[in-house]
Amino acid sequence: MSQEDRTPSRLRNLALVLLTTLVVVGGGWVPVARDGPPPTTGSQTSSAGRVIEEFAPGERMSITRFQGSLLSGDAFDSDELLGQVAVYNVWGSWCGACRTEAPELVRLANETRESATCVGINVRDNADAARAFERQFSVPYPSVAAEDSAEALLAFGGALASAAVPSTVVLDRAGRIAARVIGPLTYSTMSALVECAIAEAPSPE
Repeated sequence: MSQEDRTPSRLRNLALVLLTTLVVVGGGWVPVARDGPPPTTGSQTSSAGRVIEEFAPGERMSITRFQGSLLSGDAFDSDELLGQVAVYNVWGSWCGACRTEAPELVRLANETRESATCVGINVRDNADAARAFERQFSVPYPSVAAEDSAEALLAFGGALASAAVPSTVVLDRAGRIAARVIGPLTYSTMSALVECAIAEAPSPE
C-alpha cells in the first residue's frame, strides 16, 4: 500500500476527529484513554482528552482571509500575518479549560514573540469578561472580539469551531494549517509544534 493510500484525506481526518473523538460537556473535555508523542501526520488523542494533529506540507489547508475587530478596539487583518508563523487560539472567559491552558499559552507567546505571532479568537463571550480574563492572565497577544468570531472561524474551513473550546492551530508562513490541538494545550506540546513550523524553509514565492 502506498503512503498516499495509508494517509487519510485532510477533510476526512478532521471530520472523524470532530465526530468520533471529541465530547464537550459544560465547557470541559471528557478524558479519552490514549497517550503518546504527536505523530508526524494524522491525529492522536491524549489521556487528557486532547487531540493533536500535524499535517505534512502537501496535506495542509490554507485559511481564507478574514478581518475583524480586536478586544482592544483595533482592526485585524489575517493577511498581515502571511510570511510568519502564526498561532490562533479559540477561547472564552467562561471556559474552565481555557483558564487551565492560559498560563501555558502566555508562556509560549512570550518565548516565541520574535519568531511567531499568537492571536486569540474569543467566542460566546462579552467584552468586559473577556478583557478581565486577559488582565488576570497577563495575556500579551490580541484577540478577535466575539462579535467577529463567526467570520474568523469560517476562514479555517472547519478546522476550528465555537463548539470546540479551547482549540488551537499553528499556521505556516504560507497561511496553511500545519498543526492543530483540540482541548487544553500544554507549553511543551505547543512549543514543539511551533518550533517545527518555524524551522521549515520559507515557501518559494
